[in-house]
Amino acid sequence: MSSKNITPTLGQRTYVRLTLVSLWENLPLMLLAGLVFSLLCVPASLLFLVGLFTPALIVGALTIAPACAALLAQENEIVRDVKTNIGTMFRALPRFWTRSVGLGLLGCFPLLVALLTLPMLSLPQVPLVVWLGLGADALGLLILTALYLYAFPLLVLHDMSVSMALRNALILASRRIWNTLGLLGMGILFALTSAYVSPALLFILPAVWGLFIINNCRMVAAEELAGE
Repeated sequence: MSSKNITPTLGQRTYVRLTLVSLWENLPLMLLAGLVFSLLCVPASLLFLVGLFTPALIVGALTIAPACAALLAQENEIVRDVKTNIGTMFRALPRFWTRSVGLGLLGCFPLLVALLTLPMLSLPQVPLVVWLGLGADALGLLILTALYLYAFPLLVLHDMSVSMALRNALILASRRIWNTLGLLGMGILFALTSAYVSPALLFILPAVWGLFIINNCRMVAAEELAGE
């Protein structure tokens, strides 16, 4: 058999290239999945824009978190190069809804604290405790986001419970710190790009980020199992 017909194995050297190849070869489906994800985010986004922060966070946990799991389920089939369609995403919504909502609710409290504390920065003199509180809250959200980078794909890939997904996410995030920081940096870059270039990018960039997230989790989980 010619070596040209051998599919490269997903690993640290091939991770970026194989992810980009999957993106390019399935671009129409990726765009459709990104659109569905964005539409599911609309209710919480509208509540946030009109200043109803607490309802926005609750609705976000009920809709955006399951949308993340469904998007990753769709992208898992894309990166595995199996025959798939957008129906996978809709079937994944009820399947992962309860567990993904549980993960989403974990982020509601620190986000609400941050939203309630930010107006205090407009005071003539901001108390030190406010800065300390915001710093601690930001650190907590950063750690939680790092855990989400593994917990959500673990739900999809291995059908784990919330507690088991979080436990394994902590192990993977701490052992693969450079992968974790790289994905966090990519997410921040995509958010800034959407904010300062065009909000229309929100229809595709979350889906692109999700493709890197699901492939990263597949790769590091396989490497961890191989190393045991």
